[in-house]
Amino acid sequence: MEEKTDVQNTKDRIVTAALALFSEKGYGAVSVRDIAGKAGLRESSLYYHFKNKQDIFDTIVQYCFKKAEEYFRTHSLPFAEGDDLSMYQGVELSRLEELLFSTFGYFFDDPWNVQFRKLLLVNQYENEEAKKIYRSLYRDYPLRFQSKLFAALMELGEFKKADPKTTAMEFYGPVFLLFHTCDSLEEAREAFEKHIRQFASLYRIPAKKQMKHQMEREEQTEEIRIEKTTERGKYGEGKL
Repeated sequence: MEEKTDVQNTKDRIVTAALALFSEKGYGAVSVRDIAGKAGLRESSLYYHFKNKQDIFDTIVQYCFKKAEEYFRTHSLPFAEGDDLSMYQGVELSRLEELLFSTFGYFFDDPWNVQFRKLLLVNQYENEEAKKIYRSLYRDYPLRFQSKLFAALMELGEFKKADPKTTAMEFYGPVFLLFHTCDSLEEAREAFEKHIRQFASLYRIPAKKQMKHQMEREEQTEEIRIEKTTERGKYGEGKL
C-alpha cells in the first residue's frame, strides 16, 4: 500500500509540473525532459509512469475533471447534465447570488482550474485536442446547462418567456469575459454582482406575479380535469 502511495505521489508531481509548464510555455514548447526536470526526476524515471507527453496531457485533463466534480459534489452543486436544478428555483436574489458565486468561484480561484484554462487557451491554436476540450468546457457545456436551467425557470413562471439559448448567451457572455480578464473572483466580484442583478431585473418575474401565474396554471389544470371528467361522463351515459 505504501509503495502504491509513493507511485501516486510521483505521478501527481509529474502532472503538476507539466500543467505549470504547458500553461506557461505551450504544449509544443515543452519536452518530456523539461517536465522531468521540473518534477525533480530523471527522464527515464518519468517513462515508468507515463508513455509519452500526450499521455501526461490526457492525465491532466482527467485530473481537472475529477477535481471539478469533487468541488461541485462537496458543495452540493449540479455538475453533470441531468443533475437536479431545483436549488435555483424559487430563491431570493441574494441566495441566487450566493449560488452563482459558489458555482463560478471555483473557475476563478481554484489554482488547478486557472492553470488548466490557461493551458487550453494557449494551446488551442496548435493542438486540436486542446481546442476541442476548451470549447466544450468553456463554451458548449455552460451554454447547454444554462439553457436547460433558464428553460425550466421559464416553464415555472419564474423567468419571462424567451429563447433559453439566447438567454444563456446573454448571461454567460459577460461571465466568460470576466474569466479571461480577472485574476480572481474578488477582482471580478463587483462587475459580476452588477451583471447578476441587471440580468435578474430583465428576466426574473416578481414574486407576486409568479403567484398569479401559478394560480392561473392551477386554474387551467382544474378546467382541463373538469372537461375530461365531463367527457368521460358523457361517454359513459352514451354507453348505457
